[in-house]
Amino acid sequence: MTQLEREDVQGLVFSGYAAMHEARYLFYEVADPAGARRWLGELAARVTTGSAGEGAHCTNVALTHRGLAALGLDPEPLSTFAPPFQEGMTTPYRQRVLGDVGPSAPDMWAWGGPPGSDSSAPEDRLHVLLLLFAPDGGAMDSLLDAEMSRATGEGALRHLQTLQPEPLPGTISAGKFGVEHFGFADGMSQPVIQGTGQEDELAGEQARRHVVATGEFVLGYPNGYGELTPSPWLPGPDSGKVDLGRNGTYLVVRQLKQDVHGFRELVRRLAGTVGDDADAEARFAAKLVGRWYSGAPLARTPHRDDVDLATDNAFGYAEVDPYGERCPLGAHIRRANPRDSTAPERARALELTNLHRILRRGRVYGPGLPDAATEDDLVERGLIFICMSANIERQFEFVQQTWCNNPKFSGLYEEQDPVLGTPPPEGGLFTVQGSPFATRARGLTNFVTVRGGAYFFLPGVRGLLSLAGRS
Repeated sequence: MTQLEREDVQGLVFSGYAAMHEARYLFYEVADPAGARRWLGELAARVTTGSAGEGAHCTNVALTHRGLAALGLDPEPLSTFAPPFQEGMTTPYRQRVLGDVGPSAPDMWAWGGPPGSDSSAPEDRLHVLLLLFAPDGGAMDSLLDAEMSRATGEGALRHLQTLQPEPLPGTISAGKFGVEHFGFADGMSQPVIQGTGQEDELAGEQARRHVVATGEFVLGYPNGYGELTPSPWLPGPDSGKVDLGRNGTYLVVRQLKQDVHGFRELVRRLAGTVGDDADAEARFAAKLVGRWYSGAPLARTPHRDDVDLATDNAFGYAEVDPYGERCPLGAHIRRANPRDSTAPERARALELTNLHRILRRGRVYGPGLPDAATEDDLVERGLIFICMSANIERQFEFVQQTWCNNPKFSGLYEEQDPVLGTPPPEGGLFTVQGSPFATRARGLTNFVTVRGGAYFFLPGVRGLLSLAGRS
């Protein structure tokens, strides 16, 4: 049994704080290194941990590699962090890995773009991310004023930008946080971290499907290979080393703008791919995503939506849908989590898939586009995607490159994730498998555009104190 040191792990690892309806993500630049270290040491006492519960509000903090350097870390300990974290998200290589091309290229980002870009918080100045959560607007105003004053009052940090997300809109119910802007229920497909106690309710196939080794998400514990992921360190007393990474994790943050009107128009235009009945539009949209609007998976209910299955996550593809005739092989959720379809033997397939899982903590931003809207209102809306992993390359970047953006995923040809991908100018392709033949939708456009992004490190509480120079 893995014994997690919950009191040292920041609470965001265990919870998306669904009861906290207000959130603010604040970007800071280190202005005074000594003052910033003092601030970080004082903040450590206020950080919400995995053992503290949500309380009246929640506070978490993360830093970029440049932020750690701005605090005064020497090159040697800085070199012990994961290579993607050191390099950042905007290098040409990482642009290719993540598919950040065309309108999603970092030069176009509103924040996190390369030095010299028009970003309000370019990567060379983006040092600290402070995440604040509160149950309502009044509590958030008080929390925001207090934390802003502490961070900037004595010149330790310089405020660059604030993102204002919100929980997924819609009815909040058990196992489902609501809907994202395209209209699909979201939030029900998350891995269970071994050692949290949540795995006690699962056994057999369900455990193999959902329970993931602690070290896949929290440094300092065995990962899916039974090994310890390399952890960053600081010089310690008597020529020793301090494990800075223990109980920490890497945080991926990306702002994804959604073209809701464009998505709806494409669904209307291509609905004939799957039929000419009254439900064709909803069915084609479900084919693109892999779930119906309610959240019900196509693998379980391929012909019609079933709200009784809205929160169902206990399904696979190998036995009921090996050829994609229920849920297309290239559908978004099948690419992002292939479940038991990555190897001939189901147990081995689940084992392999779970080596590439990520823990999501996203929230939407911007107002929803009314269902009755007949044209684009030109208001920006989308998702602030946040995920955690102990190994950025093997988890987040692998999912992006090898599954979502791979044109030959699962035997396909010249196709990308139909929701997240950046198709060529002539339009993208999407195959709907069927019997006796498959049909192919053509002319898919760009529905999601990256507006900002960065890699952060989310230390444990002891790690924060070490960075502050306190034991």
